[in-house]
Amino acid sequence: MFSRIWQKIKELIEKLTGKTIERALNIKPTVSNAMAEAIELWGEMYTNTPPWKKEPSLADPVRVTTLGLPAFIASEKARMCTLEMKSEITGRMKEIEEIDAITGLPVTENRADGSTERAEFLNEQYQQTIMRDIRRQLEYGLAKGGLVIKPYVIQGENGSESRIVMDYIQADDFFPISFDASGRMTEAAFVQKITSKDYTYSRLEYHKLDGTTVTVVNKAYRSNTDTAHNRDELGIEIPLSAIPEWAGIEPETQINNVDRLLFAYFKTPVANTIDTYSPLGVSVYSRAKDLIKDADEQYSRLLWEFEGSELAIDIDRDALNEGEDYNGNRYNFADKHQARLYRKVDLGDENTYNVFSPAIRDASLINGLNEILKKIEDTCEMARGTISDPNQDARTATEIAVLKQRSYAANAQIQEALENALRDVVYVMDVYATLYNLAPAGEYDVSFEWDDSIQVDKESEMTKRLTLVQSGLSSKVEFRMWYFGETEEQALHALSKIQAYNSYEAQNAIDNEYAERESN
Repeated sequence: MFSRIWQKIKELIEKLTGKTIERALNIKPTVSNAMAEAIELWGEMYTNTPPWKKEPSLADPVRVTTLGLPAFIASEKARMCTLEMKSEITGRMKEIEEIDAITGLPVTENRADGSTERAEFLNEQYQQTIMRDIRRQLEYGLAKGGLVIKPYVIQGENGSESRIVMDYIQADDFFPISFDASGRMTEAAFVQKITSKDYTYSRLEYHKLDGTTVTVVNKAYRSNTDTAHNRDELGIEIPLSAIPEWAGIEPETQINNVDRLLFAYFKTPVANTIDTYSPLGVSVYSRAKDLIKDADEQYSRLLWEFEGSELAIDIDRDALNEGEDYNGNRYNFADKHQARLYRKVDLGDENTYNVFSPAIRDASLINGLNEILKKIEDTCEMARGTISDPNQDARTATEIAVLKQRSYAANAQIQEALENALRDVVYVMDVYATLYNLAPAGEYDVSFEWDDSIQVDKESEMTKRLTLVQSGLSSKVEFRMWYFGETEEQALHALSKIQAYNSYEAQNAIDNEYAERESN
């Protein structure tokens, strides 16, 4: 699928530039065959349909089922990273020094630097879209190696207000084309599909950043849906207006005065071992693919062990009473439970039955499965006991904390990558707010607060940070920013209020002591 659509994308760029993509951009396509196959495999594993899953047949009687590990791994990492995530957009603040009305002492206040309407509008859209969807969408990104978040504007009709909504594009519908020296994407294409009974309609959306101008080109295609091959093709080009959902989209648009493409790309912070020269992200379980297959096969052996060792009685055919129904069909008098228990055979001797009840080897199979699960945890940078049996290894609290550090560090890197992507999202929202006059101009800040108990051992980390503050190697501002998730301006504002209050209390204590002495 990837190779055929990629060919269409190259043809489109050739039409736009008059050159082939390789000559026009002097690049090697970032979606190599190895990466395309890997992305497709990660998607199959996530949806619990890996190529090794199969039902028994006459040619191959072995059944292989799955534990659903890929979906669990991606879900658990997304849950851990966003468990108590808080993020908001606020107006840009600036320091203003004035005299406190109560204490008469100079205090520094942080107040909005100009109008806050833009920040309030952006935050409302941000909370209703990103913060509502982020955990689920992050899971898709972690499973397939990356996620594109593309804001766009829905124009209000009949008096309703225009709003900004998000389009989330998963890795298998996203085709990055080029990156600059810093690793930031400068050219990409997307494919959106609408499938009906007879046709599959595809919209190819192409973005290119040239200096401070972004060019967006949209083209529509139609293909038959009668075969899987045709569903993977873009087909013949048709007008955008032929599809009601795309009728309002301009074939080509240019947006000026921007410094990045008008979408955000979240990339998993895991080194790419599929194509070491590719700037694309990889699945969080990409390195554990073979181990996950081993776990599924071992689990299937365990199920077969239980099924194959079920109690049964081989009974001679003559020992079962049989009858005849009204239609002349012969049957025995055993009920459905007895039919499962008794297996009719010709024993060929004087015995009428033999009991089949072999010993079950479940302990060794379960232990073997648990060892594989531990290796998967290590490979996917997860704490021991997340998917393996946590009761098998008795460990001290210190040992458990050490084992969890790897998981903490991996989650922190994912959160950092997500934060960078969301800052790009807010930038694009701000561009559209200006372009469509959605809110008055104004500066903004974006703050993030993560669940520190997931990241680190909070108690020991707090002790370390307090020691740094007391020794003068860190400031109270930095401590508040870490502990409360405040921006620098918010932390300064809070500390100035505390300072003013403490000064007021100290002055009151002095005044009270002086008054008491005077009265004596």
